[in-house]
Amino acid sequence: MSSSSASTEEKIVKHLEEKYKEEFELESKKEGSEIFANMYGGDKALVYPEGKPELVFLAGEDRDNKEEFYDTYLLSRWSNELDAKFKEQIESEFNDDIDYKFLLNIADKKYDASMKDLSFTEYVNEKNSDALVTLKIAIKVSEKPDLEKYSTAILNVYKALDALQVDMYGVSVGFVEETDILPDYMRTANYNNIPWTNLDAKVYGTIVFDNTRDIQTPEDVLDRYKDLEG
Repeated sequence: MSSSSASTEEKIVKHLEEKYKEEFELESKKEGSEIFANMYGGDKALVYPEGKPELVFLAGEDRDNKEEFYDTYLLSRWSNELDAKFKEQIESEFNDDIDYKFLLNIADKKYDASMKDLSFTEYVNEKNSDALVTLKIAIKVSEKPDLEKYSTAILNVYKALDALQVDMYGVSVGFVEETDILPDYMRTANYNNIPWTNLDAKVYGTIVFDNTRDIQTPEDVLDRYKDLEG
């Protein structure tokens, strides 16, 4: 790490600690895969609250104004909240080995540090429902999946998202070779921006849709399958 990037990271952490009145740690780069290397720019850092690596988020320095900073800490907190809220239902729907993560997309001008103690439900009800919530699920399989085995489960968890009362919601499912799944891929999914098609693993296919589609039945879910094996 160059002295300039170290200095920038220190500035980012100092800003976060002043903003949120908490202590933060830098994500250790040796823990990440090379596929995340493009995320470690000189004007940004991967950070998490002290002792809580599951809340990792992206923070950075504005490229046009070095005195301004941005971060996605609240999105990480709310994502983790939704992971816990839906855990029992998601795990009961899928008998197979899965990983999952809620991804949140909200315009950065629509949340701030004053909302840190709001639950996601409170934020949506009291502040802003203009959000996209995506449930990302990695289903670990050893061969090309029997899609009918999963279509009802996918439909059920998708329908459960309607209760969040956000403007947009959807699911992104990848059927991934069970021996290839990357341990940090889902944990870092809120910022790594790596689609299933670029994952450094064998992905048999995907099912991706949101509430702009008319998805009512398991058959509708099956129609969204995209085979990536050719």
